[in-house]
Amino acid sequence: MGQEGIVLAIVEAVSLEEIESLLCRLIEIEGHQDVPDQEREVAEYIAGWFRELGIECRVEEIEPNRPNVIARIPGTGSGATLLLNGHLDTVPGYQMNNAFKAIRRDGRIYGRGSTDMKGALAAMMLALAGIHRSGVQLAGDLLFAATVGEETYSPGAYHLAGCGIPADYAIVGEPTGLQVGIAHKGVAWYEAEFPGVPVHGSVPELGINAIYRSSRWINHIQDHYLPLLQKRKHPLLGSPTLNIGMIEGGTRPVIVPGRTVVKFERRLLPGESAESALEELRATLEEVKTEYPDFEGEVRMLDNFRGVPHGPLQTSPNSEVVTVLLQAYKEEFSGDTASEAARPIGLQFWTDGALLQQFCPDTVVCGPGFIEQAHSDEEYIDTAQLFKACRMYIRSACAICGGVS
Repeated sequence: MGQEGIVLAIVEAVSLEEIESLLCRLIEIEGHQDVPDQEREVAEYIAGWFRELGIECRVEEIEPNRPNVIARIPGTGSGATLLLNGHLDTVPGYQMNNAFKAIRRDGRIYGRGSTDMKGALAAMMLALAGIHRSGVQLAGDLLFAATVGEETYSPGAYHLAGCGIPADYAIVGEPTGLQVGIAHKGVAWYEAEFPGVPVHGSVPELGINAIYRSSRWINHIQDHYLPLLQKRKHPLLGSPTLNIGMIEGGTRPVIVPGRTVVKFERRLLPGESAESALEELRATLEEVKTEYPDFEGEVRMLDNFRGVPHGPLQTSPNSEVVTVLLQAYKEEFSGDTASEAARPIGLQFWTDGALLQQFCPDTVVCGPGFIEQAHSDEEYIDTAQLFKACRMYIRSACAICGGVS
């Protein structure tokens, strides 16, 4: 039996109906920051599902009630190891009607997490199940890791990265329409604080207006720093960005403000870090001071990610996992549009892939669904993409782990 015959034998061991039913069940189990046990019930269901099939599985509690789930199809020990990864949590239901009641309609499954990213979890789980049921023996291990907390600060992927799980290649199933994402920006949050001297508003010349000081810095950012960022270009991601999102300052209109705080985020290109961006931002303060000698201010990093770095992702377009997934994409899609889409892409959103890349340099992002649906009040996934995703993961496992028999 050739490689394609082996792939088809594995695919025949699963069905679209089974993937749909599994996804519906996953949607109906809430696992988010507003649930007391957070992801625990989802994790326990997935672990039980694997164990019932006879697939090796373990759970690792990262924080109270927050376990990662790791399953494994062992190989013979003579091939590469592939990791399939997704996150267990979703955002809360917010304003979505029947958010945790899966609804099938017109070739779609609606529900919170259908796209982000329980659809990918279901496809990955069935890929392991298909290989297990078919009796196909891979040369390398096929791993599955469902991690906690991507929607908050990614403690699950951070823990996984710290353990150094032995994987040569990794696929993160965030929604890409099954295109192969090899790069995305990192993100860091900062605040700039500007002191002033508060006095009565009738004699402002006796004080120092902190808002005026912050305005001078903001103008400098707009006129000088943002144009500098625009000159930096990544072939897939464009330029790094900075967005000022909050300004806090002053107490009453009749008082000269004695303090202003400006909060903002910086999106980082591969090759940049939160620390290197911080040094640049501190330099902008010095540049303003050369023009206004009485200027004062400081910039510091915010710990909104609880110490978990949210750096950029960059994988070589020549990596084997990229080649394999692009070929799998061509197998699943046809026509001119598919040919154009069968190329590596950059992503505008952050993923846990940046953390996994700490131990697995060849990490990519490829999953069913589209990011536009994630977190929306009409979140859904096209069921056709679910089965395509499962088949692409199966093809990738056979090609990367190798030695199928």
